[in-house]
This record gives sequence, C-alpha cells and structure tokens, in this order.
Amino acid sequence: MTAGKLYLGIDGIWTGLMRQKYSDKVAFDYDKEVWFSKALEIDIRQTVEALNIKGNDIPTLFKYFQFGPAFSVIYVGPPPGFEPRVKFELKSKNHGIMTVTRCNSLEYFERHNDTALQKLACEEIDLPAFKWIAKRFNPKIEVEPLKLPPRKSKDEIACQWEFKIET
Repeated sequence: MTAGKLYLGIDGIWTGLMRQKYSDKVAFDYDKEVWFSKALEIDIRQTVEALNIKGNDIPTLFKYFQFGPAFSVIYVGPPPGFEPRVKFELKSKNHGIMTVTRCNSLEYFERHNDTALQKLACEEIDLPAFKWIAKRFNPKIEVEPLKLPPRKSKDEIACQWEFKIET
C-alpha cells in the first residue's frame, strides 16, 4: 500500500512541476509517454511474476488490478479501516465490472478544481491504460467506461468500467 501511494505520489509531483515549468500540454504528453513506454509494462511483469498470477481471463486481470502498485493504492482506503474503494463484479470469466467508489486523484482534482488534470487522468491515461493492460492479458479483452467524471455529487461513484471477452 505505501509503495503504491509513493509510486503515484511521485508521478503527481513530477506532473505538477512539469506543468509549472512548461505547460499542461507538455507535462501531460510526457506523463503519458512515461506510462505507456515502460512503466505499465514493468508494473505488470513484476506484479504477475511476484504473485504468480497466471491466466488470460477477466478474473486474472482483476487480480492484477488488486495487487499492482499503480492500482492497489485505490483498492483500499487508509488505516485503520482499509475500506474497499474498488468493487469487482464478475458476471463470468469473460465479463466483469470494476467500480471505483472513491478515488484519491478525483477528490484532489475536485478540491483544486483542476478539470484539465482530471480529464488527463481519467480519459487520456486511465482509458487507454486499462485497454493497454487488458490487451497484455488477452488481446480479445474489450474495455469500455460506463461512467467517468465529472460527477454531480461527491456521493456518486468515481468511475465504472466494463471488461469483456467476446466469444
């Protein structure tokens, strides 16, 4: 949990500094390049090897999401409660729904009214990242967002994603 928080925290600090020094566009372009050039590939490889995660179906992908450093930080809240913040609903081994009930990043964006960074994170990084990651487990996995921010109320879920393997 702490490693995952540091992992994403450093990314947030780096992106913030790049935005100040250059521009939103430059910072966001480099942030995407970092994640999609090597970061996610390394994250997946190290996580599945360390935990012996094997398979190419939706339960396997969801297992990675629960333990991968880039995503586990949002899976549970801080101590002492460690409340689940992401719900995984398996409809079958080929179909699942991931619902993020609370998201630290979204709460930060909302507090700071930073819609540009929220759009980057949710639409330009998360959406292609989930698709890219899913394809690493099975090229037939399709990913669709069912709900993305902005949200009307803090009581709403943060986002919801559908993962399917068409047979």
